[in-house]
Amino acid sequence: MRSVSLAIPEDVFFEISSLSNRDTALIEKLQSCLAIGLFVAQEVSLSKAAQLSGQNIAQFMDTLNEIGIPSINYTEEMLADDLEFVSNR
Repeated sequence: MRSVSLAIPEDVFFEISSLSNRDTALIEKLQSCLAIGLFVAQEVSLSKAAQLSGQNIAQFMDTLNEIGIPSINYTEEMLADDLEFVSNR
């Protein structure tokens, strides 16, 4: 596993450090936020985002659901394809 260093302005660090009094919880929160952001930006897959967040896929999908972010991009075109497939059976 690789590590990266992140420079955070003091005032921002002060605000986010109030998320927890433990450094590990802060790191976990930052990892989760990074994973969510990369997933939403479509930079990483659902499974890679879950891995980055330290969760399994089901847990990460629950996390996304809790904050109102769809975990699957089910388009109208996909729905039309599925309906066509079902009607031809």
